[in-house]
Amino acid sequence: MTATATHQPSRRIAVFGSVAASEEEREPALSPAASAVLERVHEAIAANAPSIVRPILDRAVADGAITRTERHAMLLELSGEELVEEEPAATFSLGARGALREALAAIRRAAPAIARPILDQAVDEERLTPAQERRILERLRSSPARGLRGTVGARMGSALPSA
Repeated sequence: MTATATHQPSRRIAVFGSVAASEEEREPALSPAASAVLERVHEAIAANAPSIVRPILDRAVADGAITRTERHAMLLELSGEELVEEEPAATFSLGARGALREALAAIRRAAPAIARPILDQAVDEERLTPAQERRILERLRSSPARGLRGTVGARMGSALPSA
């Protein structure tokens, strides 16, 4: 007699990957200490983002792919500052979308190195487990925009119209 096993569908959640859809099997929410560590990681990446992308945007301006106005708007968006209300809403070019993709890729490459010292300190202070640290680093390597929710990647991704 053969029994067929039922497969629980899974779904993706913020930083910690795939979990079973059933409530009983779901991992517990992050502890307040782990949430605070993750927030520090997000802040550190967001704080470093303008310096990471500035050379990319400068090169795009020099190559004529984007305008200085687009560069300025992107840097303001990355820094978290808002555009002055009198300024008209920026319309981004195709070149700006390409520069954005390159900028976000550079942030994705830099994110684990920015996060590692914060995460290592949290593990040393027993605010994170080594397994949590590994999961966070893996998530940052694969897609910081998804892991950062509302910080750099989300802000910049919403700054440009979809193709």
